[in-house]
Amino acid sequence: MSQEKRRGRKKHRRRKLKKWVKVSFLVIVIIVALILIGIFGFRLQSVTCTSDLGQFTDQEVNAYMSEQKIDNTLVFWFKSLSGKNTPLELYEEYKVKLLSPSKVKITGYEKKLQGYIKKDKLYYYFDENGTILKISDEKIKDIVPVKGLEATELKLFKKIKVKDEKSLETILTVTSSVEAYNYKVKQYSINKNNEVTMNIKNVKVQLGKKTNLDKKLKDFNDMYKNVIKYKGTLNMKHASEDGSYTLKKSEEKKK
Repeated sequence: MSQEKRRGRKKHRRRKLKKWVKVSFLVIVIIVALILIGIFGFRLQSVTCTSDLGQFTDQEVNAYMSEQKIDNTLVFWFKSLSGKNTPLELYEEYKVKLLSPSKVKITGYEKKLQGYIKKDKLYYYFDENGTILKISDEKIKDIVPVKGLEATELKLFKKIKVKDEKSLETILTVTSSVEAYNYKVKQYSINKNNEVTMNIKNVKVQLGKKTNLDKKLKDFNDMYKNVIKYKGTLNMKHASEDGSYTLKKSEEKKK
């Protein structure tokens, strides 16, 4: 092979190498640019919401997203699009629409709040896990008050801290179990012995501790229509084998 041909091939290889380096560099620049756009160009700044229960305002959802450090609209939207939603404690199910690089719209079914604790003129609403999801100076219709829990700390998006952890566990078990029956409960209360009473209509139902709770609730459901005709206290602290319980009627006040 002549020297000229060798030189020609070397020049050709060098040109190809230079071209490959340029292309590779360009590809890397494009990838880095796309990554930077994905990170900084899709910063979540605003969330609008449409839901079935309307328990949470847009502002509250925005605060929740910020607390959970969900700050990238592209990632949040794409997960929803692919059917792998980012878990949100406020919703059972939801869909995300990308409105702009900084704004999304959430349409979904909210988790129904289990109850609330009132303290210092504020309502602390919690979910089935005992996590405070809403603090407001307004009472939400159909959310049941809970009395007797000795809370030591009530912080937004944090689990309620109580003196006796068993008391919170008992209340959450009872509220979740009762929900299946769709009763219109007026109030739950718990004493220092972790015994629960629920008020329905004019009847105070003493459920006692959570032992045999399913049996007690089934028995109560069987006699529900007859019991709510009266005013008084139904003792269901201990599950009855034959489903019979004592109702102590309240005496009518003389006018």
